[in-house]
Amino acid sequence: MHEKTHKEMKWIYEEIVARIPPFSLVSYQYSIILQLFFLLIIGISLGIIFDLSSVSLLYGSISILVAVLWSLLILQLGPTLRKFRAPLSRDENELLERYKGILFHRNHYEAVPGIVIFIPFMLYLFYYGSALLKFWLGENPSIILLLFVSLLIWDICYRMGLGIWTSILALWRSIRIRNLAEKRTELEHTPYTELRYLRRLDINNVLFGIISLFLLPVLQQDQFLVTIILVFMVFVTLINVISAYTVSKVPWLPPDIYNLVNESSFAYVGTSSKGVTHVTPLVYVFDGQKIFFNTSKEAKKLKIMHQNKKIAFLIDKRDMSNIYENKAVLFTGEVKIYGLMDIPYRFLQMLKARNLFLKKYPEYTRKYSISELPRAWQLTPIISRILVEVKPSKIIYWRGAKQISVPV
Repeated sequence: MHEKTHKEMKWIYEEIVARIPPFSLVSYQYSIILQLFFLLIIGISLGIIFDLSSVSLLYGSISILVAVLWSLLILQLGPTLRKFRAPLSRDENELLERYKGILFHRNHYEAVPGIVIFIPFMLYLFYYGSALLKFWLGENPSIILLLFVSLLIWDICYRMGLGIWTSILALWRSIRIRNLAEKRTELEHTPYTELRYLRRLDINNVLFGIISLFLLPVLQQDQFLVTIILVFMVFVTLINVISAYTVSKVPWLPPDIYNLVNESSFAYVGTSSKGVTHVTPLVYVFDGQKIFFNTSKEAKKLKIMHQNKKIAFLIDKRDMSNIYENKAVLFTGEVKIYGLMDIPYRFLQMLKARNLFLKKYPEYTRKYSISELPRAWQLTPIISRILVEVKPSKIIYWRGAKQISVPV
């Protein structure tokens, strides 16, 4: 059942559209654009035939645009989860399989929230919201107009239901994976790229909530419905911000490597440019998710990293009395060099890294802060010392005489 569900990874609406020409003749991405033009042409044509105001045509176009933007965001979910690699933790793997199984269940439970929203909305609109219908369609609207508007309302309600469905499941998934991560042993983990995919999906859902604000002008004549949209926006946005934050706190390193990186004090960074290699010992900090080190603006390794951002970053723990107790981890990947343009966007992260350096190396930072040192070596962020982040793409771990490749 899981294999079939994950292979399809489609909502019921997409399955229906995929069977209807001409949408079935193109890929789903293009079918979304085709649906936009199709609905716009029908809506504008009906507006002209029944002599609707230009304001009504504008509001109808906005509603169609919102539905299409929501479709494009939801479209990211299936392909992203399809390329998701299995975590090297049985419990976390079972959780994510269950998450995907519920999200794309063959019984299409995702349609239930949309139905729950659509039926009360239609009852409210026709029994209590006659002023809104009049605002949209004028006096005594044609049955054809009412049917088209009902179809558009269903599309929007269905997407709103999907937003709620995916948001609640995302928060449940994030909390569970965070709890399971605390029970890991040895090399169990969920790779960094997969955790990044989950955060990206949560950020997409944040946009889902923000896009709903475009509906406010359409519903401006009814304060109750305006309030409903605002509640929906706050709910979806808040849930997904919490989910993304929770995922960001899940360790992407296995416990063995996490402890080695967290407890060690020194590392070696290897750089290369135009056939010339360079290896430098340095100190670093680890905030639980990212590795940072500082370097002088005059340092050779910084000049090399500006030319070639690929590096090797080695941390080792040595036991001279027993070589089988030695441990080391090699990160290969790229660096992110922080500059002035990063201050507005990453100020808190830069400040956190600085505080970690002050806490981990108090004597080292004190000496680097004294004015007697050359300016290039003083501990002045951005001006004299540059913060560098390690962005690994491959990890090799040595435990005793055994080498282990760890998926990132």
